[in-house]
Amino acid sequence: MTETATLRAYGPEHDATTVRWLDSGELRATFGFRRAINVESHRRWVEASPDTYIWAILDTRGAHCGNTLLHVNARHCSGYFQMYIGEPAARGRGLGATALRLTLANAFETLALHRVWLHTFADNLAAEALYRKHGFVLEGIERDAIQADGRFISQNRWSQLADEWRRLREWSEL
Repeated sequence: MTETATLRAYGPEHDATTVRWLDSGELRATFGFRRAINVESHRRWVEASPDTYIWAILDTRGAHCGNTLLHVNARHCSGYFQMYIGEPAARGRGLGATALRLTLANAFETLALHRVWLHTFADNLAAEALYRKHGFVLEGIERDAIQADGRFISQNRWSQLADEWRRLREWSEL
């Protein structure tokens, strides 16, 4: 099932839900958080990150179900992309694919970035399939890049360039 999502500029009204998701064991491990997160500490991080664009992912009812982030390096016209669907019941409905397309449009059209890149864990086959389908190219493996639970985990690095995105968009109308 594919559900249409919209993006809304992230604001304080999204903090409590986001903190609940980020404090969950699943997302905590995914992002490698070591300290507890609360609404106040999260809000301080958001306000101290002026080069990070955050959008709340809303489903067709307008419910906040996840977030996309783009950490922009203006000097290199590059953005590091992160996304998560925090509400378990919202997963598998196509919201991530729509949110990805909308974020890439913001990155390449509005922000005029040249490159968007991201990481995946090698066992996250669903994410890798999504990114590959939307034109991301595997650049390589960062071996033993993340330490979690006393072990090291490798991660894959993906990127997409503006001209690749434009060609894919013209060709497939994603």
